[in-house]
Amino acid sequence: MDIKLTVPFGEELTKEAGWIQLNRYLYFIARFHLQIEQNQTRDFAVGEILRTYRTTPHSETEVEKVFEEEVTTVDLKETTRSAALSNDLTQKITATIAGAAKSPFYEVSTNIGSALEQIIRSSVAESLRSSNTVSRREMKRFTVRQMIKPGAPELQLAVAGYRKYKRDVYLHYIDYLFVEYKRTAFGLRRKKRNLPRPVGTAHINLIPIHIPLFRLSYWKLEPESSLLYTETEYQNLTKVAHSDRVTFDALRVRESNRLPMPAREEPPTLYTLSNIAFPLRWIDRKGPWTREELEKIELEEADGSAWWYQYGPGRKKG
Repeated sequence: MDIKLTVPFGEELTKEAGWIQLNRYLYFIARFHLQIEQNQTRDFAVGEILRTYRTTPHSETEVEKVFEEEVTTVDLKETTRSAALSNDLTQKITATIAGAAKSPFYEVSTNIGSALEQIIRSSVAESLRSSNTVSRREMKRFTVRQMIKPGAPELQLAVAGYRKYKRDVYLHYIDYLFVEYKRTAFGLRRKKRNLPRPVGTAHINLIPIHIPLFRLSYWKLEPESSLLYTETEYQNLTKVAHSDRVTFDALRVRESNRLPMPAREEPPTLYTLSNIAFPLRWIDRKGPWTREELEKIELEEADGSAWWYQYGPGRKKG
C-alpha cells in the first residue's frame, strides 16, 4: 500500500506560528512530500492478556465477546515526521533555500536539489541514531469468537494479536514558499505576496529530490486476530516485547523511488495554506499586539517615502 505524507502537516501551516519568520515582514516554509510503501510481513506475535475464561465440565463453551481495552499504540504519523524532518534539518533547509532565493522573485535554481540532497542524507542518518517512537493511548475494540472444549482444565486466555509491518519512506520532492508583506511606492499599507508566483498554472516552487530516507518496522495491533489460548500455550508463543516502539534502518535500494513530478503541489498547496494563515494586510495580523501599534509602525516607516509627500504628513498644503 502506498501512502503520501507531507511534513510539516497542513493543519500546522494554517496558523502564522507554523511558519518561520525571517524578518519583520518575511516568512518562509519548506515542506517534505514523502512517498511511503507499506508492506505486511509474515511475522505474527501475541501481546497482553485481555480476558480470562473457564469452560464447563460437560459441554463446549462458545466464547463470543466484543469488548474495549485501552492500549498503547505507535503514532506512525508523528514518528515519521520526527525522523524525517528534525529541527536541525529544518534550520539547514531554511538557510539553504533562503540563501539562494533572492528578492523580489524568490526563485531558486534547479541545481539546489543536489545541495539539499547531501544535507538531507547526512541529517537523516544522524537522526536515525537518536529517533524516538511517538506513541499514544487509545481505546480499541476487540472481537473474540472461539469454542472451548468441555472439561478444559486450564484457564483460557484472550490475548491481543500483532502483525509486523514495514514502511519504506522516500522523499519525493520539497516545495517552499515565501510570504512577504510589501508596500507599493505610493502606498502606506503593506500587503501580502506569495512568492515565487506560479507561471500560468505551473508551480515553480517544487524541488525534485527522489531519495530513500529510511525503513521503519513496527507491530500493528489486529483486534480481529485476538484468540484464546491455554496458559501453557501462551507461555510458548512468540510475544511482542515492545508493541509501542518502532525500529529504524537505513533504506538502501539500487534505484531511488522515482515518481513523476506534479505540475502543481499536492493539495492543500502552500499558496492555499498561506492565505489561511496570513491576512492580506500586515496590520490585520493577530498576535500579542494591537492594530494601533502596527499602524504606528507603518506610519513611522513611511516617513520620507513617496506616500509621505504625496498623501501623508509631508504633503504641502495649498
